[in-house]
Amino acid sequence: MSWLHETSAEILGRIEEAKEAKAWPFFRPQENVGARVKVGTGSYVNFTSNDYLGLSRDPRVMKAGMKGILDYGTGLGSARPQATSVRHEELERRLAAWLGYEACMTFTTGYQSLVGTLSAFLDDDVTLILDRLCHASIIEGMFLARGEHPDMEVRFFKHNRMKLLEKCLRTSEYDKKMVVAEGYYSVDGDMGPIDEMADLCRKYDAVLIVDDAHGLGALGPTGRGVGEIFGVQADILIGTFSKAFGGIGGFVCGDRDLIDYLMLTARAFMFSATLPVSQVEAAITALDIIETEPQHLRRLHANGDYFRAGLEDLGYDLGDSQGHITPIYLRDEMLTMKFGAYLFHGGDIMMMPFISPGVPPGTERLRCNITASHTRSEMSYALEALAKIGPMLDVLPEGAATRANDLQRFAWLAQHKIRGVQNAGVPYLVHEVTEGAKKAVDYTRRMFNGARED
Repeated sequence: MSWLHETSAEILGRIEEAKEAKAWPFFRPQENVGARVKVGTGSYVNFTSNDYLGLSRDPRVMKAGMKGILDYGTGLGSARPQATSVRHEELERRLAAWLGYEACMTFTTGYQSLVGTLSAFLDDDVTLILDRLCHASIIEGMFLARGEHPDMEVRFFKHNRMKLLEKCLRTSEYDKKMVVAEGYYSVDGDMGPIDEMADLCRKYDAVLIVDDAHGLGALGPTGRGVGEIFGVQADILIGTFSKAFGGIGGFVCGDRDLIDYLMLTARAFMFSATLPVSQVEAAITALDIIETEPQHLRRLHANGDYFRAGLEDLGYDLGDSQGHITPIYLRDEMLTMKFGAYLFHGGDIMMMPFISPGVPPGTERLRCNITASHTRSEMSYALEALAKIGPMLDVLPEGAATRANDLQRFAWLAQHKIRGVQNAGVPYLVHEVTEGAKKAVDYTRRMFNGARED
């Protein structure tokens, strides 16, 4: 054993404990994607997906992706400087026009778009100011730049606290200042007040970069994200295709000079394989759908409102969240892991536990992502499960219940089982029949023993 194994021992020990308790929620091998997924012989209502509009399974998007493979193969064999297709340029032109910018460039992942942008612009004489809850990819971009430019100043302000942001701007060490924040926070489900940020950046001559990965395509009257809601355009806007667009890849929008500069200096762009044309074609078609079929966005918003209202009626702590990302705060690591395990093993429901170091201690929560693909029946079934488990784990008071009647509850359970058979097939049916038979035998045995004892 080397020191590498010693380094890994502590965290692997925690993982093994969670696995023994059947509470390890990660890397479950799914056999399909969507609002309901098959894992092993089970079928689960899935609240962990970022496929907010359900476009990853839209036949038109899939057909476009296949066309990209037929036209260009599975990859272009190099990085963008020598492997740019006309379809990349078309997608970038469309995105820039849709979001009201002069230019756009695409990256192979959303993570790379943030790391590449920050590392290209940050220098020894720049003050970088970050919201304390910024995504790991933003923090990684900061670390990468600081390794090369150790004199760069980095300052953090408490989440969405504009007075503290102003203090950072007012007392910055350097004249060149950059503020980076998210539009819609992926773990807390709240929005950054980017209108106030934009005002402060103008006041102190700072640059504003907004990462709206979880908002673009999913928030705003036409899906143009948090900027559309607040009527604000950041100096640089960063997005991704792995959420509402249903694919993979990232993009950066700005004026023409900034994008031309990034194309020649962002190492995550210059030295990474080009985004496959299959994903480019899928993204173009997804954008077509987002622009011309508002019903998907309306359904996402309606689903988010319905589920949030149900959670609030039950009395769950949702923090300051709004929209389609709903954290259920439990504020205890073991309780959060246990709650997720109860949902998975007892309710056929997947919700992702977020614990330290992913979130600060004391803010542990389950994150529930609502999508346009979730049916009213699936969401209602999940609310019933949450109403049952909450009191069992002393999260809700005894007697907590939804407003549904018994007939509705039976209908939702029946639909859940039918969808399970449709999703997971014969193995699921065999498993359900076997488990039902065991419960019947146990019930009969208890009844028989009770009668003999009398």
